[in-house]
Amino acid sequence: MYTERELRKVLENWDIDKDLPISDIFIMDGAKVSGNVWTVGKEYILKAGDREKIFKNLNISKALHKQGFTSSLPIPTKTGCEYLENNEIFILTQVLKGNPLPKSDRFGDNCMKFGEKYGKSIARLHKALKAIQKDILPDEVNLYKNVTVWALPNVKQQKMQWGMEFDEYFFDDYIKNFGKLYDRLPKQLIHGDPNPSNILFEDDEISGFIDFDLSEVNVRLWDVCYCATGILSEASDEAYEKWLDILCGILHGYDLEGKLTQEEKQAVFYIICSIQMICIAYFESYDKFRELANTNRKMLQFIIRNKEHFDNILN
Repeated sequence: MYTERELRKVLENWDIDKDLPISDIFIMDGAKVSGNVWTVGKEYILKAGDREKIFKNLNISKALHKQGFTSSLPIPTKTGCEYLENNEIFILTQVLKGNPLPKSDRFGDNCMKFGEKYGKSIARLHKALKAIQKDILPDEVNLYKNVTVWALPNVKQQKMQWGMEFDEYFFDDYIKNFGKLYDRLPKQLIHGDPNPSNILFEDDEISGFIDFDLSEVNVRLWDVCYCATGILSEASDEAYEKWLDILCGILHGYDLEGKLTQEEKQAVFYIICSIQMICIAYFESYDKFRELANTNRKMLQFIIRNKEHFDNILN
């Protein structure tokens, strides 16, 4: 974590008012401080990170800008550079218009309508990302291998440790049926982290996406499902049942713009379970994330209990 004095020293490298207030950015509806992103006054965002992630974000933002998307372009330093290299890379950008959709709207009476807006916008983003993929040279991920080799065995152990309430058959079903589908799923450059904090709304319409640090080539359905699980992770117990309607809206919206294949429709359940198993395995490995691991175990059990609903959502 940086002190305000350290951040002000960094900001001296840009030609902006030196007395602007610096504030932490909170994510997960205010539950967590980001730790590496700050607002500077009302106009600027300062971000710190490692070279690879910052440059990936920067290159994608510039490429999307050329495609006509609203993007957070870098403000040059006093020496004309797009970034400042210190112990970490620092980049200063303009604040994009909009804010994440409040939880009250995500789970409100119009939750399915907002879900559809999420889905449509992710599909439009995917069209733009596919067009620039050859210019970005992103990493390519084998989701099925990552889960079956690492996350699934870990979750098997946690199932015994925490008494997770679902049948062992789930693991065999995942390996067999997702294995049959995986190679036939469309893959491309994706956002990688389209949780509700990274999707901005203005006047009830999506105005932009932020934070492309985790962009990679993966199954395109990852983004669609990750948006949905990000919403579920912030749900109260009472709101869990509404999530199935939100998921339906997201998938329907994406299908309207991006036309899901039959294999993708069959794979929705398995992609969502992939995300949950990865989150459970990752969070449980860090003491500071144990509560998040517990949240994601609860989510996986709910998802498995409701598998039959997934079979009906797009049929």
